[in-house]
Amino acid sequence: MSQDETVDRIPLTPAGRRQMAEEIARLTVRIDELHRSVADAHEDRTADEDERAAMLGLVGELSVLQARLVEQEAVLARSIEPAPAPADVVGVGTTVRLRDAEGQESVYTLVSPAEAAAGLGRVSTDAPLGRALIGRRVGETITVEAPAGAWRALILEVGPHASQARPTGEPPRPEAVPAKSRGR
Repeated sequence: MSQDETVDRIPLTPAGRRQMAEEIARLTVRIDELHRSVADAHEDRTADEDERAAMLGLVGELSVLQARLVEQEAVLARSIEPAPAPADVVGVGTTVRLRDAEGQESVYTLVSPAEAAAGLGRVSTDAPLGRALIGRRVGETITVEAPAGAWRALILEVGPHASQARPTGEPPRPEAVPAKSRGR
């Protein structure tokens, strides 16, 4: 594959590909339901203003879902499996256990922006935490330059178990990190 062909490729973990395929299936079913509902409403020549307004709501929902479906299908079509990182290096699809300055531990999986879900512990490589982690190793201290302020954490463990990641805590607030460790 030439460089031009790989520019638009999106690395997705196997779990991310599965989740995206499941969402595409759900969207397809819902879009089909909405098409039938809109067609039925269109055929009903006795509809009053409230019923016509409800149909317009269905058409709006249909448009949003169709746009989401096109977006998800495009991402899935451009997806590739991420290149495996060395076992001790943080890369796309690896799970990382961190300890912040207060001693609180958290577990995250580093993923591409297309499959990021911070509430599920899946952190984008484009997010401040993801940028701080990529390419780092166990034992290193990272500094996360977030909009709310900088904070530090120690990398305790790096593993390939992306599907097992669960958030175990919120990233520390900048004010919770001792002032001497901020911004470094």
